[in-house]
Amino acid sequence: MIDFIPVQYYTDIYYNIIFLVVLFTWLHTRSFSGFTKATHSFSKISGILLFWFVLLYMGLRPISWYFGDMGVYARYYDIYAAGWDIGKTQDIGFYTLMKWLSYFDSVSLFFFVITFLYVAPLYIATKRWFKKYYFFAFLILVASFSFWTYGTNGLRNGLATSFMVLAFSYMDKKWLMYLLFAIAYSFHSSMLLPIAAYFVTFFYRSSGFYFKIWVLSIFVSLIMGGAIEHFVGNLGIFEDDRLSDYLTNKDAYADSFSSTSFRWDFLIYSAFAVGISYYFIFKKKFKDKYYKQLTNIYLLTNAFWIVLIKASFSNRFAYLSWYLMGIIIIYPLLRKVYWKNQFSIIGGLTFLYFMFTYLMNFILPNI
Repeated sequence: MIDFIPVQYYTDIYYNIIFLVVLFTWLHTRSFSGFTKATHSFSKISGILLFWFVLLYMGLRPISWYFGDMGVYARYYDIYAAGWDIGKTQDIGFYTLMKWLSYFDSVSLFFFVITFLYVAPLYIATKRWFKKYYFFAFLILVASFSFWTYGTNGLRNGLATSFMVLAFSYMDKKWLMYLLFAIAYSFHSSMLLPIAAYFVTFFYRSSGFYFKIWVLSIFVSLIMGGAIEHFVGNLGIFEDDRLSDYLTNKDAYADSFSSTSFRWDFLIYSAFAVGISYYFIFKKKFKDKYYKQLTNIYLLTNAFWIVLIKASFSNRFAYLSWYLMGIIIIYPLLRKVYWKNQFSIIGGLTFLYFMFTYLMNFILPNI
């Protein structure tokens, strides 16, 4: 366990190290062509080093309430280790894993295993999609706005979405994708939304329709978002994760989330992927059926969040689409060459994308 770093600086150090990696990568892309052996070697070595850094730094972090729900999971683990049964839960896969691990070792092993299962699917998925250039996709994922939070605090959500990303990388092998869907759902039942979005977008594939749905959701949220939040909250489909309460009882969580107003900052962040995907699909005529469906899934699930954007802890709804943002942004640039300086554009776009993360998670909280 990494206990020699003061816990209050632990997260800040992560963001600063990722900042240096992103900056170095940007400088590399400005200095080298993207189609040389040197670049392939850079991607391979950098990808391995980044994987092990994230796994060890996140997986061996101190066990502390400083990381939010990490303290809650540690208590559950101790209760299971003492012989308690799992009880009734929708997220049976996650708690079964916790119960099974409680037979073998301390809670430190549990958090390390969970981190491995959180990071490894992203590593595997990016290698499947992008082969020799996987590092750039893996970097943009671990540099994403909510990556650290859902690896240290919202563990069930993070673990489930990583398996969703891995599942989507097997769209060409439906049986395996469906199996990974089931595993993701067993870790967190909220995966029902992106799974449903997959089937909707599989049977109706018009990207133009989903872009219109996304734009429409903004007006719907502004005009009648409160009524929809109350309706969805009373459906009872989110009871196990307290999300129902986040929708219907804002005052109780007013101090836990910085704002329950319309989050224009998060909308602009979400629109970054929308604008880029629109450009490649309609302006550059990027014809990749898997990318189009991933984009449609993102648009549909992000529209769901926009309608509920004023809810307390709306970031938990946002993450049901945000986990795909990095892939949506980088995918076309790693699959097809459009410009001579495309490699430099990849580096610059990654840097720009990470700066929102750096600003929101490191700079603003310290002001």
